[in-house]
Formats: sequence, structure tokens, C-alpha cells
Amino acid sequence: MTVPSVAETPLPSLLAVTVRRGLVAGRLYLGMGTAISLLLAIVLLRTAHASTVFVTTFPLEIPMFAALGAMGGLVIFTGDRTKGVFEYLIAYGVRPRRLFADYLAVTAILSTIVLAAALTVGLVGYRLQGFSISGDLWDEILGYTIPMTYASGLFAAVAGIIWSTLSTPRAGVNSPVGLAPILGIAPPVLVLVLAESVARSSYYVVTVGASAGFLAVVGLLLAASGRLLSRERFLSPA
Repeated sequence: MTVPSVAETPLPSLLAVTVRRGLVAGRLYLGMGTAISLLLAIVLLRTAHASTVFVTTFPLEIPMFAALGAMGGLVIFTGDRTKGVFEYLIAYGVRPRRLFADYLAVTAILSTIVLAAALTVGLVGYRLQGFSISGDLWDEILGYTIPMTYASGLFAAVAGIIWSTLSTPRAGVNSPVGLAPILGIAPPVLVLVLAESVARSSYYVVTVGASAGFLAVVGLLLAASGRLLSRERFLSPA
């Protein structure tokens, strides 16, 4: 009786383990993103003009905190690369593209947790205040909040992963994890400023256009990652 080799043995999915590790490693970011988004919802609902302020502000600010809460994927990626975990996994036949996809899946799942918590508390609180959810609010959530949440989180994660794999550690220079939240928060902040400065008639052009634009940027980064993230890039720089 022949024993199958390691290369012939089907490898189990590492996604569930990676998600669990991402939740643990990124719990501080996840807790901060969720707590701030919930606090924002409560504060906006307690303002004097809650019906107007909530509709115009809340959907624009959720992506900032969701991007912050999604840093767990990048945290474990940089840690695994530094510790040589990838060398072990690749030696057993795990493809780099599969590893890359798992960490991006973690980012999307963490973004979803913050997004779901913020929308649940915000919309339920809005209805309990006696306001009806208008078509404009749904348009903002579906056209901007949801796509921009994933675009911001994935943009920060992909940029941080590519930066981490292409850079050479230098004394006194922090890892990409320290600056990645800025990459995730910057797009929604820019859109927030622009949306508040344009006429109401251009509001949806700015918000929906921005979410589509940043999703396109993420798509370009994902396309480039196949060429930039070779097997050697996943090996420990130590």
C-alpha cells in the first residue's frame, strides 16, 4: 500500500483558522472601530436636528471606522511573514495566492462586523426616534457606505501587504501596520470633506463616484499583486 506524498494530499482550508487569528490579533482595532461607530450613531441621534444630521453624516463616516476595525488581517500577515510561517506553509504546498486571498477575506469579514454593528444600532435607533428610513438614506447606504467600507478596508490591506513584502526592514522604521489605518481612513475622510462642500444636487455624484473609483483602485492593486507578490516575497526577510 502506497502512502500519498505531501504534494498529493489535499490541503485543508486555512481560512477558518486565519479568521480566528485575525479576530484575536486585531481585537483592539476591531473594538475601537466598532465602539467609535456606535458612539457616533448615538451622538448623531441625540442632536437637535437628528433627522437631517443623521442622514447626511452617518452613512459617510461608517467606512472610516470599519477600515480601522479591519486591520487584523494585515496584522497577522506581517507577523506571519516576519516569523517565517509562510516558509513552512509554502513548503507543504500552500500557494502564495491562496495565502493572500485568506488575509483579504479576514479583512472583509472584520469590515463586515463593524459595518453590521453600526448599521444595526444606527438604523434601529433612528426608527426608535420616530423617523422613517427614507429612500435617500437607503441610496447612501447601498451606493456609498457598503461599497466604500470594503473598498477602504481592502485598499489599506492590499497596500500594506504589498508594501510589507516589497520593503526591506530598516532600523528605526515601523512596519506598515502602523500606517495602514491612515490609508484606510483617508479615502472616506476625503469624500466626507468633498460631499459637505458641494451642492446637494452633486452629493450622490461625489459619494457613489468615489466608492466606485476606490473599488477600481482596489481591483488594480489586486491585479498588480499577482505580479508583485511572487513566492520569494512571502519569505521572511530575517
